[in-house]
Amino acid sequence: MRGLIKRCNFVMVLALIAGLAIGCSKKPDKSQIVAEINNYQVTVDDFKQEMSMGMLDTGREQVLQDIIIKELILQEAQKMEMDKDKGFMKEIENYWKQTLIKRLIDKKGREFMAASDVSDDEAKAEYKLMRQEEGPDIGSYEKIKDKVRKTVMRKKAQIELDKWITGLRNSARIVTHESVLKGVGHE
Repeated sequence: MRGLIKRCNFVMVLALIAGLAIGCSKKPDKSQIVAEINNYQVTVDDFKQEMSMGMLDTGREQVLQDIIIKELILQEAQKMEMDKDKGFMKEIENYWKQTLIKRLIDKKGREFMAASDVSDDEAKAEYKLMRQEEGPDIGSYEKIKDKVRKTVMRKKAQIELDKWITGLRNSARIVTHESVLKGVGHE
């Protein structure tokens, strides 16, 4: 496990270095710089991305001020070398793992959904279940047929996703050390 973590850390460091090298090698055209905060340049693309993540009613000036404040705080944290803290690195590693897991599961889920066919019989059976659970107010089958079909597709995709995960587990070498596990308690 430690070897895996070290390899993951090494890969993360390489990715970070590659990202910095790409970022440093391309100096943006002055016409593409929205603001400069010490040595950091906010490009039009950075600004647009920040705008797209913000609230719909947030104005350009507010978004710019938010970017400036975040960057100043980030620069201060880097001056204090908080970015080199082991706890911070562990948080980044955990975030990286969770994001990668989520992205793969989402990708496989979309693949399984795209491969799912739903027959009229399956859709009608699901409608009956929905009607039993939610009551007759859910509407007629014809009115919510698309919603019902999507529900069946999601259920089928989940079944396939569970099979895929079971296959991963069955093809892996997994050793559990019970004596060590017993010694690890809730403190």
